[in-house]
Amino acid sequence: MNRNIKILMHTHWDREWYFTKDETKVLLRNHMQEVMSFLEENPDHIYILDGQSIMIDDYLELEPDAESRMRNLIENRQLRVGPWYTQTDLLLVHGESVYRNLYYGIKRAQDFGKPMLVGYAPDTFGHSSQMPQIYSQFGINSTFFWRGFSELKADKSDFTWEGIDGTRIFGGNLSTGYQGAKYLEEDRPQLEARIRKLMAVLDKYSAGTGRLVMNGHDQMPIQSNIIDIVRKLREIYPEDNIEVSDFETYMDTLKGLDLEVVRGELTHSRHSRIHRTIGSTRMDIKLLNSEIEHKLYNSLEPLAVIGSDAGIPYPHGVIENILKTLFGVHAHDSLGGCNSDKVNRDIKQRLMNAREMIDTQIELHLRLLTLAKRDEKNVIVIVNTLPEHRKDEYLEVEMITRSRGFDIIDEAGRKLEFTILKQSEVDAGLIDRQVAARLLDLEVYKSVISLQVDGIDGLSTRYFKVIENGGYNAVERVSENSIKNQWGELFVSDNSLNYRDLRTGQLRRNVLFIENSGDAGDSYDYSPPVPDRILDTTQSGRISAEKVSGKGFEELRVSWTMNVPSDMAGRMNGTDDTLAAFTASFRLYDNDPKVYSKLKHVNNVKDSRYRLVFSTGIETDMAHVDGFLSAHNKPVYMTEELAVWEKEQWAEKPISVETFQSFVHLTEGSRNVYLFTDGLKEYEVLEDRIHLTLFRCFSHLGKRNLVNRPGRPSGIEIETPDNQLTDVGFSFRFAFSFNLNEVNPSRESKKFLSPLIGYQKKEFNRFNINARKELKEPAGHLNMELGKAAVSAVKLTEKTGDRFIRLFNPENTEISVVLPDGSYRASAMEEKLESVGNVVLRPQEIINVIVSN
Repeated sequence: MNRNIKILMHTHWDREWYFTKDETKVLLRNHMQEVMSFLEENPDHIYILDGQSIMIDDYLELEPDAESRMRNLIENRQLRVGPWYTQTDLLLVHGESVYRNLYYGIKRAQDFGKPMLVGYAPDTFGHSSQMPQIYSQFGINSTFFWRGFSELKADKSDFTWEGIDGTRIFGGNLSTGYQGAKYLEEDRPQLEARIRKLMAVLDKYSAGTGRLVMNGHDQMPIQSNIIDIVRKLREIYPEDNIEVSDFETYMDTLKGLDLEVVRGELTHSRHSRIHRTIGSTRMDIKLLNSEIEHKLYNSLEPLAVIGSDAGIPYPHGVIENILKTLFGVHAHDSLGGCNSDKVNRDIKQRLMNAREMIDTQIELHLRLLTLAKRDEKNVIVIVNTLPEHRKDEYLEVEMITRSRGFDIIDEAGRKLEFTILKQSEVDAGLIDRQVAARLLDLEVYKSVISLQVDGIDGLSTRYFKVIENGGYNAVERVSENSIKNQWGELFVSDNSLNYRDLRTGQLRRNVLFIENSGDAGDSYDYSPPVPDRILDTTQSGRISAEKVSGKGFEELRVSWTMNVPSDMAGRMNGTDDTLAAFTASFRLYDNDPKVYSKLKHVNNVKDSRYRLVFSTGIETDMAHVDGFLSAHNKPVYMTEELAVWEKEQWAEKPISVETFQSFVHLTEGSRNVYLFTDGLKEYEVLEDRIHLTLFRCFSHLGKRNLVNRPGRPSGIEIETPDNQLTDVGFSFRFAFSFNLNEVNPSRESKKFLSPLIGYQKKEFNRFNINARKELKEPAGHLNMELGKAAVSAVKLTEKTGDRFIRLFNPENTEISVVLPDGSYRASAMEEKLESVGNVVLRPQEIINVIVSN
């Protein structure tokens, strides 16, 4: 047959890896100068700029005078940019980050011309099952990728990809990789030998007459002799049509074909590595990223919506700056942590800078909201950032008072019950430099309180008064090792933490414990040493506990210690010479069936993996977990894949370690167990236990011949001592429950990650600000009847300043949602479509809504 051979000229631009982003910026300037000169000399040629618009900004930052040249080439469709802002990871980031990455990538490309609306993700370590719907909402009807495909999914590399909601787009697996035709040889015999190998693979896997030949590689300069190369290829294959082309033209060769349908995640590792345990590499970086994402999407954006009603300008520029900082570390290598130590330090510093920005903006908004209460000098503002009414919930508030004791009074003059969790005397001059400048010797009390709020409307505020010299309601310490509420009792006995379900009487011994194992892997993959010794706090550790109680809750403060090997040599020779210590708090509220937990640890060993083990009492073949704006079942054991991987010589073993976003739910008959997490995203179910990876530490960026990954090293074999995470402190937050029946875990996890916010108008502050005359108490609210729908985002649109709400249906049945008056369906680019009132969401459907002000 006559083949249509489409050569795509491109570069794959890892912005950082074992080199820094500043190195690649300088290299990019040189690269773009060559690319633009070539395209200007050859106006019939096309060049793909790796699907990411940040390359526009990185180049113009160093070469601003070249903007008109670049604009002309993009407008002429010679230079293809977008749709991504950066080439993001597609499993570990927040689903909202995926939406915003595409939004800003397309928006930036539109500044110069028409974006490339192709879901190009060549080197990402797997693809979420929600991506077809997300792509489709941006007008993207195709994706091209390298990693994640196998013949268990389809026989051909051209297929129809059906997402979890039923949305279908074209899927194109790059069967010879994005680098298959890199640096094509000028020598005719060498070129012919090379291209025949490529064509043998493409002939096997291509579904139609088209053959996609990817001429590019990591930071590869443009192949400036491509015209001569194409001429020689036409001589080699005179019967074929050969041209430098693009993805869209390749898809034209598939029109009318009945392509195979592929469903679900794309995470198979037959032809390329997926690195299934990269979700626990450099957990200090991953937890910091998740903290910023959750603060941005669950706190700052909806808080800023409320603030706009109070006369506070919406901080679009601040949010965009924070987002683009996040996008810069969301690439598969960057967020994966599979970089040199120097790069990881830079990534962490950028995230710390972004956290400072978001923390400052949140505090500024809260402070301005208290200043809107002009008639009160000492007041607390309570904020609900969800668009639905909430009742009987607890929050923690930091207080600065001159008096040790104080009372809190609600709007009706009622004294509220609260508990002082901790309190200390501090020098006011260390808080407010004006105090120090006046040489005042003033001690104040810094307290953290737990306060119950009986009810608050959605997207609204309440104001409480603070009266000093009132009561002093501190936590009470009790010499007991047990706490309980109406649902259950958590207690320490026989050197283990246990939970008794008071509704059923069932006792779960060792309900939670810490596991330590060796790690002989690298930054891409956990690898068990051979042999390994697995230790845990139930067998070789010690546990102690102390009970504290307050208004409406009881808390068990637990200390776990165990002796573990200090490094790999110790593990091999049986020397457990280092004391590992974990401290935890477990809180039970009177009105909540969940156990709320915080766990802290400072790492002092090397070559290890720590996991939190949750004994559920449920054995099942499937785990119900959340993904990008979705919830679905994942098998706990990859039966089909593990049956064939050795025979078919997969690139790596398909181990049954999975990723999720914020919850794991196991069910058996009428019994349910839920685990909610804040930033921990890697789990494995073994028998009736959920193993949640806390962190792992190791010695190298890449190693060869790992147990589950034979052959060459991934990355390069350089030592990365920072990856041992020595002296790094960790703080983990999670919750679990055996008594959440008939609930929607997606909504529960959103509440868990979106607590009520409280802020006191303080007498002493680091910075002085004025109470603007336009400030007013926000009077609005939004109480949506969501049913089983979950909220993903609440923000204001950039163009019109209207309220933008993104909802999704995490159920496998249709649900109905009543939208506020003045609602419109919207595109993912935040543009109004049609007016809408009641909507029926199909299973796993995402809907974008604009509510006109």
